[in-house]
Amino acid sequence: MMRTSVIVPTFNEERQLERCLSSLRNQSFAADEIIVADGNSTDATLDIARTWADDVVIERKRTISAGRQAGADAATGRWLVFCDADSYYPQDWLLDLLRPFADARVACTHGKVLLDDATGIEHFLANRVAPKFFRTALELGYPTGAGSNLAIRHDVFRKIGGFNTDLVTAEDVDLQRRALTHGRNVYVEDAVAYISARRLRSWGYPKFVGFHVQNWVQYALVRRPMRQYEAVR
Repeated sequence: MMRTSVIVPTFNEERQLERCLSSLRNQSFAADEIIVADGNSTDATLDIARTWADDVVIERKRTISAGRQAGADAATGRWLVFCDADSYYPQDWLLDLLRPFADARVACTHGKVLLDDATGIEHFLANRVAPKFFRTALELGYPTGAGSNLAIRHDVFRKIGGFNTDLVTAEDVDLQRRALTHGRNVYVEDAVAYISARRLRSWGYPKFVGFHVQNWVQYALVRRPMRQYEAVR
């Protein structure tokens, strides 16, 4: 049987965290442990985390890459699964995300990301356009999986040195690119994570799309992703 660790980095996520952790507890295939890696929150995040999680670790660097790494350092599972605190996960999500690991050649998987309050056009783009881009980029050797919906073999994670904790953004695609040296990366369209649209609503379409396109291109071409990423709560 798979032993699975699910890792959720947090910082001041009292509004979103309980919904996330509740959905992780309600999976048809239960994780062996849920770990919250917190950036020393100043709100009720830690109280919520201690109610729902199996383990809570404190990480003081307060970057997403350092949070994910701190959670992974505490994990005991053969499979490491990474989530975001402002997301929720349908009942079969974990089972679907892990299913490709039945093939020993698979090193990493990532799933579909949808907005939890999407408009009609946003729903169309996420379901029809984005998956084609993800598959094409992956075929060209450029993984695009989001850290909110990502799984990797623990042994592969260790061999490649885990996350680059100096990165403020693109830590997820950087990890997947390096994991390709140890096996396949599989896009699992059925493994859906519903993420908050708060950044899109706060920034607006031009800034949101422009930032993520530029960030992906900078990383893909010169391995220098953006170093500023403001918190939106």
